[in-house]
Amino acid sequence: MLGNASLEVEHEEVAADVMAWLLPFQQRPVHELGRTALVLRAFEVWPPEEPVKFIDELFVRGDNAEREALLRTLPMLPDAGRFSVTAVEACRTNVLTVFDAIACENPYPARYFSELHFNQLVMKALFIGVSLRRIVCLSERITPGLRRMVRDHVKERTVADRPVHADTKLILNPLVTSGIR
Repeated sequence: MLGNASLEVEHEEVAADVMAWLLPFQQRPVHELGRTALVLRAFEVWPPEEPVKFIDELFVRGDNAEREALLRTLPMLPDAGRFSVTAVEACRTNVLTVFDAIACENPYPARYFSELHFNQLVMKALFIGVSLRRIVCLSERITPGLRRMVRDHVKERTVADRPVHADTKLILNPLVTSGIR
């Protein structure tokens, strides 16, 4: 009922603490903010053991717009780390907008994903052409394992005479702009 109009909030019109809460929804459909408010309200009234099942069911049964809103809501939930199974599952989607909702401009993966799952998210972003610059705290999560995965990816793409995503340099070394060292 809230519609698809984009939320556009002027920073000067809103208190800083409220603006921090609204920022993830800036330029997003207003219905996402409404869905987030409903999920947060449910957390206020349910017993503590119910939310993990509830979040999983919302993701499994929701349409793509509902999934996107839910994934953007995850970092705001109490004890948000307990929803990592749902968040990791979201990375397996073939729907770009759903993948974007968990991978891009979302602090959840940086805070709660294991090294393995974070690396898989980064590699999927490379494979499907999502800018790595949109992954929150990427530079803090770069590990030797991720560098190795990206180097292998670049080698494979180069041998196959396929283009290499320009953002691979964000993982490898800013001095390496072509090929592998």
